[in-house]
This record gives sequence, C-alpha cells and structure tokens, in this order.
Amino acid sequence: MSIEVKHLSHVYMPGSPFEARALDDVSLTIGDGEFIGIIGHTGSGKSTLVSHFNALEKSATGCVFVNGKDLGEKDTNLSEIRREVGLVFQYPEYQLFEETVGKDIAFGPENLKLDAEEIKRRVHGAMALVGLDDSLRDASPFNLSGGQKRRVAIAGVLAMNPSILVLDEPAAGLDPAGRRSMLELIRGIHESGVTVVMVSHSMDDVGKYCQRLYVLDHGRVALQGTPAEVFLHGDELRKMGLDVPECAKLAAILREKGFEIAPDAYRAADVCAEILKNLGKKGEETC
Repeated sequence: MSIEVKHLSHVYMPGSPFEARALDDVSLTIGDGEFIGIIGHTGSGKSTLVSHFNALEKSATGCVFVNGKDLGEKDTNLSEIRREVGLVFQYPEYQLFEETVGKDIAFGPENLKLDAEEIKRRVHGAMALVGLDDSLRDASPFNLSGGQKRRVAIAGVLAMNPSILVLDEPAAGLDPAGRRSMLELIRGIHESGVTVVMVSHSMDDVGKYCQRLYVLDHGRVALQGTPAEVFLHGDELRKMGLDVPECAKLAAILREKGFEIAPDAYRAADVCAEILKNLGKKGEETC
C-alpha cells in the first residue's frame, strides 16, 4: 500500500476562539500505481489532508502510513518520506527562485548530495518527462510562459524520483489549452509508473483521468468509489457545493426519459455510444 490514512483528525488553533476542525476521522487508502482524485468544495479539508501525506502537517489524532512506515513514529526518517512523496502545491511556479531552469530543477538532487553526473541525469530525465526541451536548461525560468513555469516546478519535484506524486489543483489558473496540456502531462507521469494523487474541484477533470475518487465535505469522507459510482450521487454532490460532469447530467436526464443508459456512462464517448445503442433498439422496434 502506498498511502494509508487511519482515523485522521486535524484541528487548527485548538483551544483558541479561532479553533477550526479541518479533518474529522478521515480514513482512506491509495494503492501502488493508482491515479486518485480528492475532491471537495473550498474549505473541505483537501489541502490539509494531502499535506499530511509527507508530514508537512502532523496530527495528534490518527495515523498516516507511507509504504508501510508510520509518519508519527519518532524513528521514521521524514527526509526519506519527502523524497518518496513529492508534493506540488497550487501555483508551484511562484516557488521558482534560481537563475536558470536547470539549476532550479537540480536544487533538490543537489541537497541529496548526489554526484554531478547523477544530478545531470535527473535534470535531463525530469525535463523530458514534463515535456521541456533541453534547450531551455540555461534559460531563466522567469522568462517562460505560465504553463512552462509550472512544468519546471513539477520537474523539480520529479527530479527527486518520488514514487508518489501529489498535486494540489495542478490546472488552476491555466487557459483551456494549457489545462488540457497539463492534465495530459500528469496522465503521462502516471503511465510512467508513478502513483498520482490529484486534488481538484473539477468533476470533468477527475472523471476523465482518475481511477478512484474521495469526496471530502466539512473534513469528512462523504463519498468514495470509481468516478461512475460517485457521479450517481448527483443530489448529494450538489448539496456539498459540487456537481457532476455535463455528460453525466445528460445521462441522468435520458434515464428519466426511459432510455437504457449504462450507470457507468459519464464521458462524452460513452454517453454517445449508449444513445446510438438505444436509437438502434428503437429502430428495431419500429420495423
């Protein structure tokens, strides 16, 4: 198991007038090689939850295990855990600081005291994985486009060779083309063998890319399952300030009208295939 969370609760500013419970008895599992989506409205606890995955946040209540290691144990090497679990914050490009792309990506591996040849290999591999041309190695990251800056920031995390990549709203602020490009990049990283956890509020994004979903509401896991299973709870999702993908809405309307639409149809291609299947049946009935 890559990540296992057991009965995790987290309270900010306990005992003060500003006390706020961000997580309330959360339990979940993320298996090796999975692509998991964590979704919820603003303030539902998503970012607080994932910050526990590499012990940036630590709670007195509950346990988090990464590859079998309890992050709450005193003898757990947290530096090693943070190499295993790469966390990419929302708008990671704001954290770029070196004078060249190559130096920024090399920062993490250099702190691991790796030799120069290994650092060079990791920088080259990370740039290739995020689709950055090697000619940009000596360019200033501050002269790049917004999408390229974000790729540099992600490459800096990937250069640490994490087995798990956690991304908090990775497509936030990007235009539609940049959004598609970023999400396809993340799909490629997952296909390279990295376990991916993506925090998002976009149902269309998690429906297209994620294998399983956890829906948070007021710090608790309200729903979990495959996208198809979660999207069947449209009314509950709307009460949480969320929604379902547009094609899932269409599928629900068609079911109400008497069409036989498979419960796992929520992508455009799947819904289209179901409609054609139904039209074919109606044609046969008329003949």
